[in-house]
Amino acid sequence: MKQDRGDPSASVCVVGAGPRGTSIVERIAANAPELLGDREFAIHLVDPFPPGSGRTWRTSQSELLWMNSAAEQVTMFPDSSVRCAGPARPGPTTGRWLAETGRGPLHDGHYASRPAQGRYLQEFFHGVRARMPANLRLHLHRATAVDVRDAGTDRQRVVLDDGRGTVPAAQLVLAQGHTDVVTDCPRGLTRIGPGRADEDRLDRIPTGAPVVVRGLGLVFIDCLLLLTEGRGGRFTRSRPDGRLRYRPCGREPLLYAGSRRGVPPYPKPAYTLNSPAPPPRHLTPELCRARLRRPDFDFDRDLWAPALLELCWAYYHELFTAHPDRTRMDWASFAAQFERFAGNDDRAAKLVGAAVPDPDDRFDPARLTAPLAGHLSPDPRALQRRVRAHLRDSVRRRREPRHSAHVAVIRALGAVGGVLGDLYNAGELPPAAAAVALRRFSVGAFLSSGPPPLRMEQLIALSEAGVVTFTGPDTTVTTDEEAPAFRAASPHVRATYTARILLDAHLPEPDLARTADPLLQRLLAAGHISEETAPDASGDPRPTGALRVRDGHPLDSTGRAHATWFVAGPEQFPHAGTDAGFFRRNDEMARAVLLAARRARPLW
Repeated sequence: MKQDRGDPSASVCVVGAGPRGTSIVERIAANAPELLGDREFAIHLVDPFPPGSGRTWRTSQSELLWMNSAAEQVTMFPDSSVRCAGPARPGPTTGRWLAETGRGPLHDGHYASRPAQGRYLQEFFHGVRARMPANLRLHLHRATAVDVRDAGTDRQRVVLDDGRGTVPAAQLVLAQGHTDVVTDCPRGLTRIGPGRADEDRLDRIPTGAPVVVRGLGLVFIDCLLLLTEGRGGRFTRSRPDGRLRYRPCGREPLLYAGSRRGVPPYPKPAYTLNSPAPPPRHLTPELCRARLRRPDFDFDRDLWAPALLELCWAYYHELFTAHPDRTRMDWASFAAQFERFAGNDDRAAKLVGAAVPDPDDRFDPARLTAPLAGHLSPDPRALQRRVRAHLRDSVRRRREPRHSAHVAVIRALGAVGGVLGDLYNAGELPPAAAAVALRRFSVGAFLSSGPPPLRMEQLIALSEAGVVTFTGPDTTVTTDEEAPAFRAASPHVRATYTARILLDAHLPEPDLARTADPLLQRLLAAGHISEETAPDASGDPRPTGALRVRDGHPLDSTGRAHATWFVAGPEQFPHAGTDAGFFRRNDEMARAVLLAARRARPLW
């Protein structure tokens, strides 16, 4: 590592070279001519994995692992739609880049593999580096940050694990993304996860071994493909019904899989809205601020209720304007009455019943979010049939444009989440309200963050082949240390499933006290960062596991903010032309870094 002999006060260290950290570097470079002129400034980018792709999108992983967002939507280039102070830097989406370069196919018509996305991200980073202003010096450190010396001073330095010393970090950006947590496991048993699909650890699961799986989301789908098609199994399309079938290779384990809802999240839609989405009108920043000032503020009543109203409004707007043949009045008439009856459930239900004749066309959030709620049979075989029927219906709804009103709900969820996210990032949403918002918005991930539709068809085929058995809603996993074994059971199903292997197929919940990240471990132990708390049912504060942050700066154990430290949390990839908050927040952070550097007094 070449030593930087410039002024250490004119430097920033970005820990994490994945999409978030790379985008922040791009925004620093884009804003530097305006805010720094020709003053020299050093950027130190620290990550043991290649810059751009980082760990999650490394190009060495299996091509069976796909992105879960359509490649033609995903971009790393902030375009003119982004409302930020820095300049736009438009560029190709992943889909366009792949089409122009031939660096990878699109699966299921829309989705790039993770290695292909990694190549796009690495190319983006190389472009940022090539266009870097001459007065900016970018230093790459293929290492892990493990500590900060002289923390909180203008002489602070980040300690690396490569034995080559430290790097100056007058300012520090924490952009590690999702970090692993330290887990335990009883002797004689095997636990894999929580965390992203780990090919090496999954390879150690023996052929035919029963495995209890906790989680049915995106990590589950990734693990599923590596354990089946990744071992030599094949999917074929049968004729004449077009159904997907699975041909086992003989090396598959037996997966007993469950979750709170008992079904995977809905697949991604294969189409877009047929009419423009309306702007938010029921959950606006102004309404949120007014209600947050109420002395008896209650999140569910004051914010979640108008959020649900926003989803309902978006659903019917799309149904009436894009599919008027399935309604009995025009949109203007319905909208006027809906606004009057929005606070009266009975009158609103009568209006919907009169205007939307088919019950299947009516917005039913309970049915959407808890599809197994009406399942009464305790027979595990009946449960398998019910789950497969639900999965087939969800694939149909996400592939047929006649169900585009469901896509409108997804768009509205994004808008509502953006309003609350901006309030949180501005410090206007208190921690207790933010904790409730995260729980409520888990429904958003369930409705909008599922896999491509083909992945759901593959899951149906694997269930029919007996590789996957669904354990039911509200599945709990207990440990029998005498056996020893893991036991999975649902209170709604007359069956218990046992295995010596537990696969926690989900990303870990934030848990700062158990983080596996060595830098966060040492900063927490030294009191330089602290854990957020929120009131429990009795009003007493309890740890939430999240890093305590105010206005983007971490707080130490005394509640003091580190003015020159910034926290850049994980976030989904931004979509082109959507004024993505990802870019707005990165631009704000980059400009804050540059303005602080401009104000700093040189150390020599």
